[in-house]
Amino acid sequence: MAGELIPTGVLPATDAQAEAIKSIAEFGTTVVTEGSALAKYVGKVLGTAPTDVAGIVFGDPLRTIRTIIAGQYDELIDRIHKRRGTSRRQGVSPSLAIPLLQAAYDESRPELQEMWAELIASAEDPSRSHLVRKSFIEKLKQFDPYDALVLRQRHKMHGQPAENLNLYTDVSTRLNIPHLEVQLSVDHLVELGCMFKPAESNIHFKLTPYGEALLRACSD
Repeated sequence: MAGELIPTGVLPATDAQAEAIKSIAEFGTTVVTEGSALAKYVGKVLGTAPTDVAGIVFGDPLRTIRTIIAGQYDELIDRIHKRRGTSRRQGVSPSLAIPLLQAAYDESRPELQEMWAELIASAEDPSRSHLVRKSFIEKLKQFDPYDALVLRQRHKMHGQPAENLNLYTDVSTRLNIPHLEVQLSVDHLVELGCMFKPAESNIHFKLTPYGEALLRACSD
C-alpha cells in the first residue's frame, strides 16, 4: 500500500509484502537521506539523530516539494515551541509519529500546516502529549482551510451567543469569507464530529467535546 513504511535492506517475506513494495515503487517514493531537511524533521520528532532515520521510505510522487515542506514544518514547530515556552521536548512514539508526519508533510496550505505543526509540537511536549489522540490525524486530513478557520473562530467566541445573533453571518464577517463557505464548513465539521447544530436553532452552531479536544491539542 502506498505510504506504508518499508525498512531498507529487509527482503519481503510474503507475497502481500512484495505486492506492497511493488505498489510503492510504481507510485514513487521519497527516501529519507542523511543530511536532508526531511531527515532533520523526522529525526527531531522521533527524538533521534537524522542519521538514525536515514533510509525510511515514504510513498511520495512529489518528493522534492514535500522535502521542502518538511523544512517549513521544522521552522514552524520551533516557532511554536518558542511561543509556548516549551521547557523540553520528548521523542514521539513511532506509532503516532509516522502517520502524523506522513499526513503533515502532504499538506502545503498554510491554515492547515499551522494545525499540523501545533499537533506535532504538542506530541513533542511532555506536558501536552496526553492531549494528542491518534484519531485526530484522520480527522485533520479531511479538513479544508475554511474548516480550520471556522472551527478556531467559533472556539474564540466561547459559550452561548445571543439568541438573535446569526452565527453564520457573524463568522462570515469576522473571517471575511463568503456566508456560503461558512455554511459548508459547518456542515462538514458536523460530519466529522467536531461541531453540532442545535435542533432548536438554524442560526447557531457549537463545538462538540471532540472538536474542543482537537483544538486544545492544536492551541497554546
